[in-house]
Amino acid sequence: MKFLSKEMIDEMMKRAEEDPELPEKLKELTIRLLMVGTDCPGNEDRQYTIIVTDGKLISIEMEIQSAPSELRTASIDKTKFDSRVLCPYETLLDLVQERISMVASLGKVKIDGDLPTLMTQIEGFIAFLQFMNTLPLEY
Repeated sequence: MKFLSKEMIDEMMKRAEEDPELPEKLKELTIRLLMVGTDCPGNEDRQYTIIVTDGKLISIEMEIQSAPSELRTASIDKTKFDSRVLCPYETLLDLVQERISMVASLGKVKIDGDLPTLMTQIEGFIAFLQFMNTLPLEY
């Protein structure tokens, strides 16, 4: 399955339902996050709405727009989301494949919203990226 595809989302949701140990692996991550990958293959920007509560993956939704899109500049509704992470596709891919650390990516990643909430849960967020890397992905 392709990285950042609908098929990937479906597989993540399926595995989340089937793996009773996932909440522990995600270190009880609780976040309402918009994750935007820019300049994805096909000249697209892709936004993922990710809701995780106590390590349980509640939902992931995807929106695709032609790049460059308004997804890059849209304001974040802080009543619905804690943060938005915006980064190029290649950087997101490097993070998921653990080719770069979260710290090393900071110069390429833009974070809007409640940074303290995201930073206090960084361990769970990294575990979420590692969960993505367990999928049989094509890049």
